[in-house]
Amino acid sequence: MANILILGAGSMGTAFSFPCSDNNHVVSIIGTHLENDFIDQINSTNKHPALNCNVPKNVKFLKIEKLGEEINKKVDLIVVAVISKGIEWASMTLSKVIKGNIPILILTKGLAINNNNYEMLGHKMERLMKKNGIKETNISVAGGPCLAKGLANRVHTSVVFANVDINIVKQISQLVSTDYYHVFASSDVVGVETCAAI
Repeated sequence: MANILILGAGSMGTAFSFPCSDNNHVVSIIGTHLENDFIDQINSTNKHPALNCNVPKNVKFLKIEKLGEEINKKVDLIVVAVISKGIEWASMTLSKVIKGNIPILILTKGLAINNNNYEMLGHKMERLMKKNGIKETNISVAGGPCLAKGLANRVHTSVVFANVDINIVKQISQLVSTDYYHVFASSDVVGVETCAAI
């Protein structure tokens, strides 16, 4: 049993909690600073408005103020599920509270621009976190196709997790793979991120 923290309470972050919950992990979803009303709504109805389904009973939905407190509970995996424009915010926010080299999995798809060159979101997060004093990072990325509504309804879904150290994504895949969420591992971070964005 692992302690998994998901940053972002949107469709994909919540959908990702289903395989995590089905594998009996402790799952906390922390909403962004823009999702406070959304979190209140989910907590009062136990339903995710965008997915139009009940959320797993053992998943906690918390506001952003609780991030530091939750990270201090020996988190085994941080999952970033924000929009592509939110990667900068997520990097800065995590840099303020993260302690130790906790594995990070980015579900966000897209490419960034840095110095007039394309930049992978995983590389962007690593660069920004290092700029903010986090010397060691362990960032993996995900590629689809994976539709949030399908995943939340436990439809068969295949994804690729990538990290230059393939053993890291193999460990993450063991945590979250189910009989409907099929995870393949790759060391080709640039290839997986580029194909996912395209």
